Amino acid sequence: MKRIAPFCSLLLILCLTHSGCFTDDEPSTYYGNVVTPRAQEFRWSDGGLPQTFDPAFAAAPPDTDAVRALFEGLTDYDPKTLAPVPGVATRWESSADGRVWTFYLRDNARWSNGERVTAGDFVRSWERTLKIGPLAPHTELLSNIEGATVPIPAPTEQPQPNQQPSPSPSPAAPPPQFGARAVSDNVLQVTLEQADHSFPSLVAHPVFRPVKVDHPDHTQRLNSHELISNGAFQLSATETDRVSLDRAKTYWDDASVALDRVTFVNTANAEAALAAYRAGTVDAVTNAPFEPLALKLLAPYKDFRRSTYGALTFYAFNTSRAPFDDVRVREALALAIDRERVSRDDLGGSTEPAGKFLPEAMSGEKPVVDETELLEHDANRAKALLAEAGYPDGENFPVITLLINRNDQQRVVAQSIANMWRATLNIETQIVMRPWDEYEAAIQAGDYDIVRRGMVMQTTSELTNLRMLFEGDLPESEAQALKELKAMPIYFASSYAIVKPYVSGFDANVLDAPSLKNTRMDTSWTK
Repeated sequence: MKRIAPFCSLLLILCLTHSGCFTDDEPSTYYGNVVTPRAQEFRWSDGGLPQTFDPAFAAAPPDTDAVRALFEGLTDYDPKTLAPVPGVATRWESSADGRVWTFYLRDNARWSNGERVTAGDFVRSWERTLKIGPLAPHTELLSNIEGATVPIPAPTEQPQPNQQPSPSPSPAAPPPQFGARAVSDNVLQVTLEQADHSFPSLVAHPVFRPVKVDHPDHTQRLNSHELISNGAFQLSATETDRVSLDRAKTYWDDASVALDRVTFVNTANAEAALAAYRAGTVDAVTNAPFEPLALKLLAPYKDFRRSTYGALTFYAFNTSRAPFDDVRVREALALAIDRERVSRDDLGGSTEPAGKFLPEAMSGEKPVVDETELLEHDANRAKALLAEAGYPDGENFPVITLLINRNDQQRVVAQSIANMWRATLNIETQIVMRPWDEYEAAIQAGDYDIVRRGMVMQTTSELTNLRMLFEGDLPESEAQALKELKAMPIYFASSYAIVKPYVSGFDANVLDAPSLKNTRMDTSWTK
């Protein structure tokens, strides 16, 4: 009942302001009160208040949004195209094999205390993140840098009484040197384990942004009251109901920054966020868990936005078990799924069907996957492949064990897909739903035929995304992954925002990473 009451209030608010809720009239153009601002202050409800401003510890919005505003990396993303653009680095180049990257830093990049930002600052910051280890939520993004992953030696076992000591092991080889080095204050060179031609896109991620530390052993979270930053904004106030950032006068590109202040406003829930937006006390709402019906009621307004978000739900095969070691079986099961129907009917249109592993907007610097390689629903082809694999009309095919985590939405999707496999291929499925800890343990034990997995993509780097999707079994490209089909994509998530019409430059993208540096308030806006 605690959840139903606020939701009913939210629907009442929406219906009272949506003239088409009970009549056939057209809805208002914009949702709520629109008053053109006089100042360059952007008030943002971003799902809560930032809890850390440390790039190493920022896991998700609003923390990552604050970090992007406070700190600048070697590169940044063009918020519309997601192509890498210069940040602290003015330019970059790679070796012919794509393994060695050299970044040339600008002379006028400054910390908020006036000191110069150097290549050594990046090296120390990245080494610090690696020392923090698992407590830094995105440490794995640094793993392709040479020397970034060093095995932890096992503890030495003490001999028991009357037991002969084991022979001394051969001395271990020294750990490889860390592949990021400051050639000079202005030149940073990075050597990778594997070639990554989109590495400049990867280093735009917040975890690669530098912090002001004298030594990488400084692994405690940065104190917000003593924060030294190098981005377009600097922290000015942290309060119980808001966090404020002011334009940084020491920023090298200060002249191009329009906003004088960004205020993260704390709203308790989606209802409160929408009420504040309607009243005109916030300029944008993002990362609010709107209910499906609320989304439908908001959809007609011009200030409501929906975009594909790089969060993929996919089903992975246990290829160590027959018959899932046969690519024909895997392809048959993948082609029997009507992804359009899953997104439209089972998920109420709140997701995007995934015919490949990476969203179209993440094509970036790599060739777009040919449309013929997309996983489209094809019942006839699925039946033919299964028969070719030795299971005509599903004859003698074992019951599939489909493992999912305990979640109502995933249960609905799993049941729908199981019904599709039964109707198209005459295959039965046992859905095994486990609480998170047991679900993770079953994955580690390989106790499944097919398992539901999910991943939030942190970058447009194809190599990095494939590395995270397939872990130790890394395909060379997305095209190869679609041919091998050791997993099958199901759907991408959607992200939602409502933004006042006088706000410009606050662009949505597949990484859900708007640029505050590009955001401005049109103080002369009129309807």
